[in-house]
Amino acid sequence: MSIEFGQAVPQQYWSLSDEEFLPAVGWASKPRGDLMKGAQAGDLERFGQGLAAGLKAIAKQKKQTRHSSEMMWSVLWSAEKVEDTGRTADLIHLVESASTAPAKSKKASPSSKKKKTPGLSWDEISRLLFGWLEQVTLSEPMQPFELLLLMELLENVGYRLAPATLISAWRACLCAAVAHCFKLEETDFSETPDDQILLVSGEVPWRASFLFAGVAGAKNLRQLGQQNLRDGFFERTDTDGTPHADMLSRIDFWLATMTRSLFIGQVWKKRLWDKEALERFQLTLQVLVATSNASGKLALCPIHEIGHAELLSLAAYFSGLSSRSAERMYLKALNSGKKKRSQFFIQTEDYAANQSDWSALAVMRNYWSDSSNLLMVTWNGDLPAVSLTALGKQLLEGRWEFSLTVDGTEISGDGEWSAVCWNSDEDADYLELQMDLEGGYTLDRQILLPRNQHFVFLSDIVNGSEAARLEYRSLLPVASGFTDSVDEETHELSLKTKGLAARVFPLGLPQDRDFFYPGSLSLNERGQIELHQVAAESTALYVPLVIDWEPDLKRKPADWQSLTISEAGKISPRDVASGHRLRIGKHQLLVYRSLKKGEVARAVLGHHTSYESVIGRFDSDGDLTPLLFVE
Repeated sequence: MSIEFGQAVPQQYWSLSDEEFLPAVGWASKPRGDLMKGAQAGDLERFGQGLAAGLKAIAKQKKQTRHSSEMMWSVLWSAEKVEDTGRTADLIHLVESASTAPAKSKKASPSSKKKKTPGLSWDEISRLLFGWLEQVTLSEPMQPFELLLLMELLENVGYRLAPATLISAWRACLCAAVAHCFKLEETDFSETPDDQILLVSGEVPWRASFLFAGVAGAKNLRQLGQQNLRDGFFERTDTDGTPHADMLSRIDFWLATMTRSLFIGQVWKKRLWDKEALERFQLTLQVLVATSNASGKLALCPIHEIGHAELLSLAAYFSGLSSRSAERMYLKALNSGKKKRSQFFIQTEDYAANQSDWSALAVMRNYWSDSSNLLMVTWNGDLPAVSLTALGKQLLEGRWEFSLTVDGTEISGDGEWSAVCWNSDEDADYLELQMDLEGGYTLDRQILLPRNQHFVFLSDIVNGSEAARLEYRSLLPVASGFTDSVDEETHELSLKTKGLAARVFPLGLPQDRDFFYPGSLSLNERGQIELHQVAAESTALYVPLVIDWEPDLKRKPADWQSLTISEAGKISPRDVASGHRLRIGKHQLLVYRSLKKGEVARAVLGHHTSYESVIGRFDSDGDLTPLLFVE
């Protein structure tokens, strides 16, 4: 029985010496060269020379690939996603040391004492690695991420290691790769994050098939890794490329695996994707780039080992996304490398907006610019999450919470969120979500980001069948770094940080403060915009909110009021239809929502409509310029 891909590693092979182990390796072709012939003969010296020469050629091959300087140690991008066991942490530290070790040892000069502490020598790295390998046993096998780290080390600098360490590392990697891939079909991935599934089932076999290309079964291994990467990618993206919202908190890890796999394919001149997969991956990158703000950060994803803008740029290059696309030009501007980046605006005919019901994700963006407005919304969990960038500055980030009591009884969700309306045009992007609540109530959420104005409209709509006292709180997560101030006479709230000032208007509350009128707007101790609104003996409640950050309007006087709505000459109650007007300086905004379907068109501020929702601005002549009509 020989060591080859597609079969188990016999337990007795663990106790063999290197001289006894190497002849057991099965090769895909008749042995040739020092590597294969040295292994066949159990000649460690000849095998070591052939292995070092082969690894040196691999390192040279990698360095000749474009963007190799960024990609050579890219496995370290995924270091944070594994549990920091002592053994894994030691290997990560060792690989980091190898990545910065000098090509040749240099004599210390008097001035070098003043410089930073020198790194490890190759003799020290070899000694430490040999000691690390002794911790890998039959009962404590090498983990997939450890295998990936060790393969990266062998590919890049393996030829610099001491011969005994090099042979031990190669042997340990081969056994781990063979054992890992043999057990792959039996692996339970039910509790494994999507990015780790791709790494374990796709990237590891894809990578191992090239490093051990001469070993029997490597070609089948390559096809397995390639297929698993393709299947995993298709399973977690919509047909338009939109990744599922479940992955957002670790989307950079997921993208790192894809990017490394594409890079390795280019190094070895083997295609990872077919045309269909490549085109969808490009669509995915377009969606992800649209979710990145002026700092390059992906919305709703924490920054881990690598900056998001750099990762996106590398993924876009290796995917073949056109350098003349708005996304590539935007990334190039973000990665300009200047200490103080110049302002930029990229002209394009396409709107950078996208929505997917399957992915439970929507992206709204006005322009490709460092001062653009960007809003991403997800609804895959028990609460929607929002990320709002205003003029390039993060304003909101996190879950949009709520609380509702009906006659003093707390009401919670009784179903899943769904998107019931999406519209994107030259005026605005609009999304409406809905969820069933307990007791027969429903909760709708309206989200509108205009294309040419600097504000966002957010509203909650509670609807029921029987009149009751409704008490509602909407809780929006403000990004860190903001200070708040509340107007002494009105319910207006101001939020400020360096480079951005925003004004928050609760249109459902009276403008002037009234001790006897329930309701409030504040920034609470959890850093949330908390809007509290109450309706007595009502079947429905409309809770609209406007956040405005127009620089020219930040010091202009503002006022707002609830409007009278009539139907066939009769005034409509607030739980039947609700309308509000906001004026900031000379700019006026109208919002209207029908809470109960009318028999004829209703009138609000002189505007007659049969639509369920209307959002628009009044021009200088008093005519309504619509941003949105919803039937």
